[in-house]
Amino acid sequence: MGQYITETWLRERFSLGHGTEIRLPAGSRLTPAAQGLLNGRKITVRYTDESGRVFLDETGSKRVNPLTGGNERQTSSCLMCRQPIQKKPDTLTHLDASTLISKNDPRLKLRGKLDSAIAQAVLVQTEFVPQDACPTLALWLADIRSALGNVLKSEVTGGQMPAIAMGDLDEETIHAISHNPLKYLGHDHLLPLVEHGAQVARLNLLRALIREAELYAADVYIARDFTVTRPDIMQGLNRLSSAVYVLMLLTYLAEQGKTVPPERMKA
Repeated sequence: MGQYITETWLRERFSLGHGTEIRLPAGSRLTPAAQGLLNGRKITVRYTDESGRVFLDETGSKRVNPLTGGNERQTSSCLMCRQPIQKKPDTLTHLDASTLISKNDPRLKLRGKLDSAIAQAVLVQTEFVPQDACPTLALWLADIRSALGNVLKSEVTGGQMPAIAMGDLDEETIHAISHNPLKYLGHDHLLPLVEHGAQVARLNLLRALIREAELYAADVYIARDFTVTRPDIMQGLNRLSSAVYVLMLLTYLAEQGKTVPPERMKA
């Protein structure tokens, strides 16, 4: 029998932001309290084994694609002619599970930018050193990485983008803090300076990459008549860059030995 995952175990390892995704060891089981916590926050659970395979359930019987969550193979067809393609040429790639498109398609350029942002998020995670003044910052960074994965998954599958959250900070609160940090954090806006240190610089690069992805998304989703086909992804990317900016500020303050009371960060 695998290990039991308790509510305490989850809180020690994840910030459990609303709508995020977590990975648990295959074979593990959730206690009722832990399951209730995850359900209440609409957190997606995936299970992974030692070989890196991803499963929907703890028994390892329902293997899925790590990105899309799907488990069915489909025949690929050309977007233009809708004819099946037996061998994929190097100039084409998958738009979704069954459709191939040219690699210069704007949606693929957006996915490339999202891929770069995810890569930077993971790199920052590997180099991030939590400060005693705010030990939850590393967990909040994990929420940002999870949310970026949700953006890419939503773009690929067409599913609804979950609302952005960073710990207990929801989209509205993140937006408010990022626009008036002096009010909520006791420190005014940061401009990129070497004096802020390496961790803040890495986070700022991540913020900039997310902003670039947002601009690429605008080319894909905003029509000439200003109709927006994916407002959920547009808003999600906007709030994600704001979340990283807030994390930059909190990291800078923590490195100065300063803490921000949770009750102060309420919009």
